[in-house]
Amino acid sequence: MVYLFFCLLVGRMQSVDDIQLLSPSPSQPFEESANSSEALYTPEVKNEVIPKIAQQFKSLEDVFKAYNNYAFEAGFSVRINSSKTDKNRETIRKEYVCYKEGESKCSEASQRQRGLTREKCGAKLTVVKNRSGEGFVVTQFVEGHSHPLTTPRKKHFLKSHRRVSVAQKALTQQLAAANVSTSQQMSVLELQAGGLENIGCLRRDFYNSQRDMRKYVDGHDANMLKELFETEKEKNQGFTYTIEEDDEHRLTHCFWADATSRKSYQYFGDVVVFDTTYNTNKYCLMFAPLLGVNHHGQTTLFGCAFLSDEKSESFEWLFKEFLKAMPGPPPKMIITDQDPAMTRAIACALPNTFHRYCIWHIVSKFSEKIGALAYKEHYEEFKKCIWNSESPEEFDATWAYIVGKSNLSTHQWLQAMYEIRGRWVPAYTRHIFSAHMTSSQRAEISHAFFKRYLSDNNSMYEFVTRFERALARLRHNELDLDHKDINEKPVLKTSWSMEKKMSELYTLHSFKKFQEEIFQVGAYVLTILHEDECRSVWKVHREEMEGSRGREVLVDKSSNRVSCSCQMFEFDGIPCRHLLAYLSLMQIRELPSTYILLRWTKTAKAGRVFDDLGSHQKLLCDSSLLVRRQGVFQLAYTVLDDAVLDEEGTEIVREALLSSQKKIAFMRGSRQDGSTSSIQLPISLGSQHGLKEPLKVRAKGCGKRLKGGKEKAVKKSRKCHGCGLLGQSHDKRNCPKLMNTSSQDATMYDDDDDDDFADECMCLLKNYMGLRVPSYLIGPISGNALKDDISIRFSCFY
Repeated sequence: MVYLFFCLLVGRMQSVDDIQLLSPSPSQPFEESANSSEALYTPEVKNEVIPKIAQQFKSLEDVFKAYNNYAFEAGFSVRINSSKTDKNRETIRKEYVCYKEGESKCSEASQRQRGLTREKCGAKLTVVKNRSGEGFVVTQFVEGHSHPLTTPRKKHFLKSHRRVSVAQKALTQQLAAANVSTSQQMSVLELQAGGLENIGCLRRDFYNSQRDMRKYVDGHDANMLKELFETEKEKNQGFTYTIEEDDEHRLTHCFWADATSRKSYQYFGDVVVFDTTYNTNKYCLMFAPLLGVNHHGQTTLFGCAFLSDEKSESFEWLFKEFLKAMPGPPPKMIITDQDPAMTRAIACALPNTFHRYCIWHIVSKFSEKIGALAYKEHYEEFKKCIWNSESPEEFDATWAYIVGKSNLSTHQWLQAMYEIRGRWVPAYTRHIFSAHMTSSQRAEISHAFFKRYLSDNNSMYEFVTRFERALARLRHNELDLDHKDINEKPVLKTSWSMEKKMSELYTLHSFKKFQEEIFQVGAYVLTILHEDECRSVWKVHREEMEGSRGREVLVDKSSNRVSCSCQMFEFDGIPCRHLLAYLSLMQIRELPSTYILLRWTKTAKAGRVFDDLGSHQKLLCDSSLLVRRQGVFQLAYTVLDDAVLDEEGTEIVREALLSSQKKIAFMRGSRQDGSTSSIQLPISLGSQHGLKEPLKVRAKGCGKRLKGGKEKAVKKSRKCHGCGLLGQSHDKRNCPKLMNTSSQDATMYDDDDDDDFADECMCLLKNYMGLRVPSYLIGPISGNALKDDISIRFSCFY
């Protein structure tokens, strides 16, 4: 109604019909007011539902169910009031009462703002154990109530009639695993049930159910995690995990990897990206995934871990467990941020792996480390020096020139970065294959993706189950691109047979890179610089671009090995345009196999991967319960789609399913004589493992986010568009100057002609609509014409 009045003020209401769409009829009062319809409501209860004296029930569950059904029809809620047992602790008497029975105890110290519900209602049902046999008999039934009964539209709010069913719990758990919030889950259930009142429970019941589940598993998280891992290993022997515990049997470190991750390492484990992230579980354990890049250029997972600290010993343990679990050799390169603990751990656990620092983390610190003035004047020069230098000698010379020019020769941070230039400067690292990665941002992007499925309230068990769902999404994207590689062909840009041949070998992602290089071959000119018996050197440059940098192509005659000074093939695994220009000059129509990396081709995952974790080697595969379930589920889904089109088909499927259910139950029963199933489906609390939950830890990266110099400078120069001042803590929305101006403008409209305008408008609405409208909606608006218009509109309507 406030919206209706606002529309009248701004002139958006065009006709009386618009008001009729928004307003109730005056002949129909607001439904079920507390002092009218509620007090006059009298339920019509069927006689067979009303309990009777001497009525017998088989169990107390039947008693409660019958009395609760009667209470639902009548419009009240029930609860258990008292119970009496015999010497054998068997219940011999139980009393059920109305939820308003008794007297509320009002405590001033209570922090919960709850109303009083007890009104000394005398309605009740009493049953006692049947002496002549089993069951219970009704001995007392009081039907009258001392309060109004609930109308049918409000019955679903009564507590004893609200229940989260097993099916609803299962559905909400599946939706929660898909990162669907509780409020959105209610929307799904509302659509299924045909309205909120038909769901059978309220939103807070779902929250309470989740609370009870957390309370039930509290203290068993570590055991449940180990039980989950054991179950996964029974499903698929390719799954591996390791758990470390301290002297008090508390979980400290945990590493796991499934069969698919380990197979991915065999194919794409030449480069690993490693970084830790925070706020993924309620213990604040660091989550440490080990990632790589597949043949589609997508992120792939090799393994992941929980760590209780970021000491070098913890990282060293993780890397050693990682190498034990992976079927292939150590990676050629690992990319991390500039962490001393990681550096020491990698040097010990991966001595033959090149450790590269993330270049983005280092370059982003220039604005903070070298000062605002030096950054403004010389950052572009530093940037060109870092990215455009093709040799270590060129980088050293350019760096020395810039440092001397900017008077930063004695700058400690720049000196420290220069000393470790071999770990992050491209000119020093381009000769080692890194799958076109120079930073650990792929890991940070993956962290952001996984956190869409996770929260800092997750237990470790919840984390793993939700993480598996997020991982399934990544793997499905990889499967999608595998499908496209088979069924789609790229558009060719040239008539070269080499391009056509590589379009059949490379994945679409890899071929696009290769196609861009081969498309530029015709623009380059080759000139021989030197030649002898062992080698020849060619200069390759663009003919039409003056001043463009030329590259040198070196040909080793003994091995027919061709290399380019840009080192794109060594760094990225795709031959560069300069190398292809030389092959074109030599009329080599097919790309030699030396320059085709298997990891970028469509057949990158064609090889078999063997698992050597056990006593003998065995084929590592993904055959498991989930694979069998997927096949059966797909078949059932197809059959059901066809069957539900008519009653006859539905009945055929129902009979077949009932028959299958009986056969499976008979099969399960026959195994009770000693033979057991290979898989136990339920996951218990795992108390037999004796593990304790980890203590909550505080990590280095869990504090406030560090801000660079540019971000700090922007915040300092913040301008308020209201008052126009710089460096203010407010903006236009809460500017004191604008707020004072608004108050002054409001008083300017308080003239003699319209001083009662607001009061009259409020009276109009009160008389016609029965509403109270805040005066700020009226505001400083004036004009008798508008006031008369409102009066006319309401008069016409009523």
